[in-house]
Amino acid sequence: MPLDKIVLILLPIFILINFFFIKYLPKFFLARVKDSEFSKPQSFHDISTPRIGGLLILVLSTIFIIFNFFYVKDIFFFKFIFFSAPFFFLGFLADLRIQIKPHVRLFFIVVISLLLVSYFDIKIFSSQIEILDNLLKNYEIFSIIFVCLCIIFICNGSNFIDGFNGLLIIHSIIIFIILYFVNLLNSNDNHINNLILLLIIICTSVLFFNFPRAKIFLGDGGSYFLGVIISLTVIETSNLNKIISPFFFAGILFYIFFEVFFSFFRKFFFNNLSPLKPDKNHLHMLFFKKLNYNLNNLEKSNYFTGLIINIIYFILILPLLFNYKNTVFCKIYFFLLLIIYFFLYVYLKQTNFKKN
Repeated sequence: MPLDKIVLILLPIFILINFFFIKYLPKFFLARVKDSEFSKPQSFHDISTPRIGGLLILVLSTIFIIFNFFYVKDIFFFKFIFFSAPFFFLGFLADLRIQIKPHVRLFFIVVISLLLVSYFDIKIFSSQIEILDNLLKNYEIFSIIFVCLCIIFICNGSNFIDGFNGLLIIHSIIIFIILYFVNLLNSNDNHINNLILLLIIICTSVLFFNFPRAKIFLGDGGSYFLGVIISLTVIETSNLNKIISPFFFAGILFYIFFEVFFSFFRKFFFNNLSPLKPDKNHLHMLFFKKLNYNLNNLEKSNYFTGLIINIIYFILILPLLFNYKNTVFCKIYFFLLLIIYFFLYVYLKQTNFKKN
């Protein structure tokens, strides 16, 4: 039976699996993965919460992929799970409270990316920037490095924005839904759409336990896993749909991408901090502060931050959805989105500065 025919069956099954998984986790393991560090810069919770959302996503993905292999002998999904799993385990070490210095973690992310991109021969065929496309086509090493940089940016960006209930999971679901319909309308490849649909179902099943009140967190393992999966599905969708502007895909990733890019320059040039050091000045954190100032309720401010930012994001990218084949429009609108981010950040920063 096709995957799209059994969505209504899979979703409640996955929710039940998650429920029993969380309920019957061994106590020693649960104690190990609970986030009880309330004083760290990126912490906005006051109840110990297990960081196992990423583990749930990995387990559910693996269960389905193994079942799918024996049911229809399809190995397409294996590439994605094998590629993403090392990033998950690297992040999950932090969830297990095994301390790894930020620069060491970044080193391993770079090495893993280089090895996996080379092994699986992941390529970006077109950027619709002539100079860049010539380099991608004619220089293999440049192509590998460029793809790795794209994956690393989205991987770290996902980790950066994973700070409030539902923020990253809802954001991922929106991106996956967009990719699903783009492929449905423009590509005959059912494999990638089945994978994306599976990811939508799995993320939705995990969202039940993360939003609005979080019983679990994604953790670093989950944010890395989702970041890499988003990267791979976007690259695959772009390569399958050459009539769609690459800047359309850049546009739907603008928030994750620019969060890393902007944070690097902000910390290095303006805050005199190491770009690898966490702080409380990310866009979603400033948004939370402003919201909490108005609501004076930490719990509501937490999940409203994740919800409202994603609503704003979706409204902002709507014009892209109606012009995704228009390269000139997508290019201009992509840079407009970055400008909107910048001015929104400056506004929130000034507002919070005056209040503090």
